[in-house]
Amino acid sequence: MYFKSLFNSIRQLSFFDTFKHASTYFSGTVLFQALGLVTLPFFTAYLTEDEYGIINVFASLVSISAVVLSFNIHWGTERYYHEETDDYPQFLATIFIASNVLFFFLAAGCLFFADAISLWLDLPARLIPWLVLYAYCAMLSFGFFNNIMIATKQSKRYTTVHVISQYMKLGAIISGILYWSYQGYENIYMAKIMAEGVISVIVVGYMLKIGLSYMKFEHFRWSYIKYAALYGIPLIPFALSNYLLVTFDQIYINKHLGHGEAGLYSFAYKIGMIYMGLGVALMKGASPEYYSKMNKKDYAGISQQVDSMVKLLVLGGCFLILYAVDVGTLLSSSDVFLAALPIAPVIVAAYLFNAIATFYNRGILYIKKNTYLSSVIMASVVINIILNLLLVPQYGYQAAAYTTLASYVVMMILSIFVTTYILKLPPLPLGRILKYIVFLAIVIAFNYLLGEPNKGLHIGWMLYKGMLFIILALALFYNKIGLFFNKTKIEETNDNSQ
Repeated sequence: MYFKSLFNSIRQLSFFDTFKHASTYFSGTVLFQALGLVTLPFFTAYLTEDEYGIINVFASLVSISAVVLSFNIHWGTERYYHEETDDYPQFLATIFIASNVLFFFLAAGCLFFADAISLWLDLPARLIPWLVLYAYCAMLSFGFFNNIMIATKQSKRYTTVHVISQYMKLGAIISGILYWSYQGYENIYMAKIMAEGVISVIVVGYMLKIGLSYMKFEHFRWSYIKYAALYGIPLIPFALSNYLLVTFDQIYINKHLGHGEAGLYSFAYKIGMIYMGLGVALMKGASPEYYSKMNKKDYAGISQQVDSMVKLLVLGGCFLILYAVDVGTLLSSSDVFLAALPIAPVIVAAYLFNAIATFYNRGILYIKKNTYLSSVIMASVVINIILNLLLVPQYGYQAAAYTTLASYVVMMILSIFVTTYILKLPPLPLGRILKYIVFLAIVIAFNYLLGEPNKGLHIGWMLYKGMLFIILALALFYNKIGLFFNKTKIEETNDNSQ
């Protein structure tokens, strides 16, 4: 009876629907991110740090290529749904045709200049056709499956397809690497890229079948293309800059310090990207409700939504900052990768500021003033590039984590300034956001000043970090705990009286 009352109290919270969808997205993220982490011992055993660096740089370039080769017009497929018109199927069909025409035209040029592109990227030329294939799959997946599922609140279907696809890819990758290694072939990284590419084509074929069911090829309207172009093309700098913030470090390290250093940095980044999954899941889950509240001018509801999400982000960030080194130590089968683990908490902290900036940036997307968003992101990228050029050659790949953190802090500050003072969008609870960050900073300070944060898998220090985590949780949710208990007591009293 008590737990039933407690659950009913939780369901009455305004954030419950958003959290329900966000938790579905995040559960999927955890399943395939954790799967990737669990298999790190396998990859670090069969791949050298050079090969590990190559496959991670390749993966980083996929999203950038998808944007460049499609002019980014597929980004409008979620936004148009929230215009609440009755011609969404016709819009999707038109953008699908336009995206394919643009992609194949530009991809032909990319393949023609494959040797020059591979030289510029410092990647083997044999990877360029695979990069084009991956980019095409990414465009179809993002624009004509992911966006449709998110807009229509089909979080379970979205998550199920992505989780199953990741397991299929992993099975194919492991089989391919084992076979490649057994045969004594060189360039084992090609086994991973080829196996994953084949499964990607199969999975995207299924995604496309679902996406096509939402389209009506009744007429081709230039007004739809104009809408998508005016929305998506100004976001090209944003999309490229956003990806470059993630990938430039790896690309620069790969080109100037070597594949091995890029592999070490990528290993630490894998730990930090678990946290990015939490932020992305919350944004996906909150997106439909956010657009609905903005359409209704329910700004108080949006503020409450952001407050709840920031608490979850701070708590999740605290856990990974405290335990990143422990997790990485457990998952590495080669001691050479352990040297990179101390920078993983820095990457987690960077993504916390990135998530907070995103709360502000989605207001820019709502009013479709996308050039402002691109300007904010590009400014952050420029700072990131300058800092990398200055610091990475002198201090090594470890400096790239700190340049990423600095860039995302700048992005958050610029996002707050632009949305508050230039565009004058409805204010978010900045005071509470900063308070939660201060709580986190105090906990992390205790960990680094009084503990040994880089000593992985030490039971004493793990318990100490657990105590710090609980203290932060109580500080963030003490008011909610009292609310739950009070509501539960009232409901139990009512039940007894009946």
